[in-house]
Amino acid sequence: MNAPLYNELMAYSNSKLAFHMPGHKFGTIADLNKLNLSSLDNTEAIGMDNLYEANGIIKQAMNLMADFYGAKETVFLTNGSTAGILASILATCKEGDKLIIARNAHHSVWSALVLAGVTPIYISPVYLREEDILGEITAQTVEEAFIKYPEAKGVLIVSPTYEGIVSDIKAIAAAAHKYDKLLIVDEAHGAHFVLGNSFPISSTRSGADLVINSMHKTLPALTQSGLLHICSNRVKYEAVIEALRMIQTSSPSYIMMGLMDYIRCYILEHHMLIKRQYIDELIAMRMRLRNNLRVLKLIEKAPEFYDRSKVIISTSYASINGYELADLLNKHFSIVVEAALDNYIILMTTMADQKATLERLEQALQRIDNNLYATNRRANINSFMMQSISLGEAPRKIFYGKKEWKMSSECQGKRSVKNIMLYPPGIPLVCIGEMIEDKHINLINRFKDKLQGIQIMNNEVYLEVSEETKEG
Repeated sequence: MNAPLYNELMAYSNSKLAFHMPGHKFGTIADLNKLNLSSLDNTEAIGMDNLYEANGIIKQAMNLMADFYGAKETVFLTNGSTAGILASILATCKEGDKLIIARNAHHSVWSALVLAGVTPIYISPVYLREEDILGEITAQTVEEAFIKYPEAKGVLIVSPTYEGIVSDIKAIAAAAHKYDKLLIVDEAHGAHFVLGNSFPISSTRSGADLVINSMHKTLPALTQSGLLHICSNRVKYEAVIEALRMIQTSSPSYIMMGLMDYIRCYILEHHMLIKRQYIDELIAMRMRLRNNLRVLKLIEKAPEFYDRSKVIISTSYASINGYELADLLNKHFSIVVEAALDNYIILMTTMADQKATLERLEQALQRIDNNLYATNRRANINSFMMQSISLGEAPRKIFYGKKEWKMSSECQGKRSVKNIMLYPPGIPLVCIGEMIEDKHINLINRFKDKLQGIQIMNNEVYLEVSEETKEG
């Protein structure tokens, strides 16, 4: 069959052990492979309700999901958490507003800022130097930002981070609400926190006003399946629906919505089995990795503020880097990681993993570790994001302004027109409207073969920048 994409997808699913999203791991959980998905593929026919005017079976399913997560209202997303982020900002901000943004936000946040005409105020997460990962946003930082910029409409943060670090949402919510401000939490990587107290408490139960979940990332839903939770009276359901109507497809997938409903029921009915076959085995594997790895290192934090489903293996002191470790896992063990960076790899486990898959991962890491030797610490790469609370340039102004492509060496003092990022995870090294500095240029040239948002011609890196001067 001359169907290259289809053929490769089938070959991949039959030959690779995935420690990356989607969380269903090719349908190996919840009897997904036995379901007749074509039977779920429907439209707004008689009795099938309508997502944007829901008052029947879709509304019933969303109400049950809200109860499941502890939200006031929940809306299904069929264009992923990106749609939830866009809708959250469009529903709560108007043109000219300012919004405090965690600098480690997903690149879709800047798309929302362009669409809504909102200006960002940047705050930085804590930088965990030893692990070389970005940590939590503190309540103190949020409060300082509201004191410095009292006109800000609210704050948007990421928790958990891509690496699994969880912020103290209760404290941040208290800080935001003290000044009568909104708290939006991108909890895309925390949909599985409902699996029990082995994981942190969800932001939906911690005082946030809006929370976005990706069910496809860490639960066994299909890619693009997400949830937008309204958790307080500060946000109107009707405003969220109207925003979603504008930016999400007018033909939402009934397969996605139906499976999200099904997965909720599956978790409720099989929660003890999930704990025994997945959570207990995961915790046991983490303990063995912590005790037995010599050169590689398992990154861990206190469980209440860390998502243990993420297995982060540091290569900071190893004779190979993260990219090389990922390559070894793939070539010699058919294990594919979620992401590789210079100093670590990210492996995603989900309830689709059980003893056999976790042991296979553990044995592969142990065999590689046995053949490594320790070296001096490699240079940190994430410290570039450390900055004080600062007012950013309005992304819409830059997006629609005059722009030009220039060699990276000529871009110091220019404002970037694009988000320049490693993907995954999609966190900008340089965000739209940000002034390009030497530290950015060095990083861009170092990782040029892995970046989105740049052009390479004759081995030279070109960046698209605003024609405005530094003073402009």
